Amino acid sequence: MKRKNILTNLFANWPAKIISLAAAVILFMFYRINAMEERFFSVPVLVNLPPGLAVANPYPRSVKITLRGDADDIFPIPEEDIEVAADFGRYSSEGKYRVPLRIVRKGSALNIEPLVVKAEPSSISIILEHKLEKSLEVVPVIKGTPAHGYEMVQYTLTPRVVEISGPKSQVQKIDSLITEEINLTGRTEDFFDRVRIKLENPLIQFPGGASVVIRGIIREAEIIKTFEPIDIISIDLSPYLQLSEPLPEGSIKIQGTQNAIESLTPDQLRLVVDCIDITQPGDYTLYPEADIPLGYVILKYEPRELILTFLPSAREEER
Repeated sequence: MKRKNILTNLFANWPAKIISLAAAVILFMFYRINAMEERFFSVPVLVNLPPGLAVANPYPRSVKITLRGDADDIFPIPEEDIEVAADFGRYSSEGKYRVPLRIVRKGSALNIEPLVVKAEPSSISIILEHKLEKSLEVVPVIKGTPAHGYEMVQYTLTPRVVEISGPKSQVQKIDSLITEEINLTGRTEDFFDRVRIKLENPLIQFPGGASVVIRGIIREAEIIKTFEPIDIISIDLSPYLQLSEPLPEGSIKIQGTQNAIESLTPDQLRLVVDCIDITQPGDYTLYPEADIPLGYVILKYEPRELILTFLPSAREEER
């Protein structure tokens, strides 16, 4: 009898009891939701495209992710364990399409409950065009000059020609590629640098990579300079002979490194007339020779010949 009364009381007014129980569950869930923490970060969107087509308009490359859950659960989740993908693979013709973003939990995010994951925006729209591939020459952008007295005598780019791909309407507009700036300022030695190709169009892809290697050869700069006037001197002249008049002045054109030539002064250069074979007074044709420090190339000098008159000296008259 007692058991019957318990069952009767249990099921008495059951609609109200069910409503109360549901309200309690809702209140509990509401409390749990309000008690959950939030975490925000961005992840890249993985876009799957059909073969032969390319994206022809800017679109969000990353989306904002919101995680809601217990603080101890959500904050240790690595960002790479939340993946966002947009699948356009089912489309096979040009046009404008919108697809919802698909959120995939991986790794440590798989077994966490409760966990709410939202992406903003929740869908993306793109325009598909036929893909075009094109090979283009890369032109280096060189800035500055090497250290004083040095110059870049040669450079090579590897590769010299780079392939690009993308929507046909964009690729057709591009005729050449340039690198980021390559600064030569103050360089005195050969260099070997990797530089990126500069192209401010996110719709263009580089199947083989978006950088090239430049090898520059730096050498001391060579210059040519003419020094004048230059003294002409005689050597090995007999003490019993003398020139009828002073020797003229000359000039010398030489080639050498810029720093070395800039350090030269005219008194370090001269033309020499060898008089060792002159034993008697008279007129003689002599051929001057240039006398300069080592390390330079003589390109030209003047005069190449002199007609000189030799007279007896005072010592000869005394003899």
